[in-house]
Amino acid sequence: MITSMKDAFSVKGLNVLITGGNQGIGLGIADAFCQCGANIAIMARNAEKGEKVAADLNEKYGTRVGFYQGDIVKKGDPERVVEEIINDFGKIDVLINNAGIARFFDAMDADKNDFQDWHDVINVDLTGPFIMSVLVSKHMKEQGWGSIINITSNAAEIVNLPQRMVSYSAAKAGANRMTKMLAHEWAPHKIRVNAIAPGYTESDLTPPIEGDELQNLINYWTDHTPTGRWGKPIEIGAMAVYLASEASEQITGAIFTIDGGYSLAN
Repeated sequence: MITSMKDAFSVKGLNVLITGGNQGIGLGIADAFCQCGANIAIMARNAEKGEKVAADLNEKYGTRVGFYQGDIVKKGDPERVVEEIINDFGKIDVLINNAGIARFFDAMDADKNDFQDWHDVINVDLTGPFIMSVLVSKHMKEQGWGSIINITSNAAEIVNLPQRMVSYSAAKAGANRMTKMLAHEWAPHKIRVNAIAPGYTESDLTPPIEGDELQNLINYWTDHTPTGRWGKPIEIGAMAVYLASEASEQITGAIFTIDGGYSLAN
């Protein structure tokens, strides 16, 4: 609990685990925490990219940054990675559930690949964050506090057009509700659970199309964003830093939309 503004927003020395922290929004979050003096553990599937990102951040900011190869939905990986980070860092103060995927398809065609596009997205975007939260929460309970931040989407609340993304929207809506449920259940252990719901952000999560078709989509999304631009990953990182700091100690179960006003009229 803060009693003054001095160091109210400080996260210096905190140990932060970021899933999918080797690219896009996750990398923006990692960069933001590094700038503020936190120690970072990045968990991702791509070892080559992850090792390079960790080395670059460490060289740039001089903070402790470690990479841990793992898949949040591969049996045994979450348990192994969490234990490795606990052994290396001593504790986990903040968990950022950022790793995610998207699939774009017409719902009536979902059976064409035996519903694989549905299952894959629900698994990574909803089940994975739940697994990571459960595993890390046990350590947070032992240490007497913790902050869990789920990266969801404005797609949880609106129908984003013109793309078809039923599995993504459903998973993110579930993650928002999960955030509130866990926030209430774990509050007695001083574990806060919140979510950040970005809109269109400069990241790697875009439809698998190219050329004029992709540019037309980008123009459509930008034109429908009141601020006139897409978000920057560092802006998501700034909110995450706030939610990890003592300044937000009275905030739990909240969903913070960062979409430049896109959802206001869509």
